[in-house]
Amino acid sequence: MQQAGTPSTTQPASPPLSRDQQWKLIQQSSPLLLILLLVAIAAIVVALVTRSILKASRARQARLDRAADQDAAKVPKVDPWTESARRMTIDKIEGAPAPAGAQAPPPVPKPDAPRPLALITGAARRVGRAVALELARRGCDVLFTFNASEEDAISLAKELAAMGATASFFRLDLADADAVESFASERAETLKRLDILVHNASVYDPSPLTDVTPDQAMHQYRINALAPLMLTARLAPLLEASVLPGGGSVVAMVDIHSMGRPRKDFAVYSMSKAALAEMVQCLARDLAPHVRVNGVAPGVVAWPESGEESEPEAQKKYTRRIPLERAGTPEDAARTVRWLALEATYVTGEIIRVDGGRWLT
Repeated sequence: MQQAGTPSTTQPASPPLSRDQQWKLIQQSSPLLLILLLVAIAAIVVALVTRSILKASRARQARLDRAADQDAAKVPKVDPWTESARRMTIDKIEGAPAPAGAQAPPPVPKPDAPRPLALITGAARRVGRAVALELARRGCDVLFTFNASEEDAISLAKELAAMGATASFFRLDLADADAVESFASERAETLKRLDILVHNASVYDPSPLTDVTPDQAMHQYRINALAPLMLTARLAPLLEASVLPGGGSVVAMVDIHSMGRPRKDFAVYSMSKAALAEMVQCLARDLAPHVRVNGVAPGVVAWPESGEESEPEAQKKYTRRIPLERAGTPEDAARTVRWLALEATYVTGEIIRVDGGRWLT
């Protein structure tokens, strides 16, 4: 019941649409409904086509997978490390040293060229002897020096001759600078050429600081550094006349312990060998392009015959730090010398470590 004095807010109800009005409204809405219907049909068609394509793609991939599995079943499984080794055997690295026990191909001499001539210092025994034999096997004649091991020198000369090489040997004290000069001058006058010069001879003596004397220091320096320098300087013209395809070659036996891995109580030795290592790089520039100069830096390829390192316990202690778990051999060093001298025709100024990985530890 409406109270007195309060105006009424009730609105009158809208009259219903007539049939004409309803028909007009339907006619106005028809295009929009048609568009919505077409969109719905198109969406359904796209969904069906996409589903069909995906189904066909999955079926095709399944067929390919089955075919691949069948092909793989026909191929024997190969261990990846074995396969890697097989490929390395087939695809040999040209110019690299031959594996132990393998016969490397001989160098290619110039037409009608005489046998290459090698001069090796201190070759009567140990590493020097192995170098002489290795070069003779590769068709070189050998001229070598010795100091005190005369019987070994005679034995080596006979062995070289039996291999078909011409062998000559001379007694030479590398600590005597005048004798070195005389020897080099005589060879410069009598030889027509020299193809390979190997600085193998050295002295390896401990030098605790309490015992170091100038005479001891100079003795090791003259043998390990000065004599190689003077011999190379005097014989350089002969090396420049080499018949080898890569020109003359100088190879110096250095030492990994003179290249940043010093050993206690061997300062004099290490300093003299460090000078020899520096000589390699200096003369590689001075004698280029006709003569190559390189070095071989062993760890242990022949144990000392006296002193602490000749004892089995000291040798075991050193060997424990070699990743390959063994000492090297003179032949290991000799093969590297041969490679540098005869095959590495584009290598100069390099020092190759032959240490079984000892440098890494």
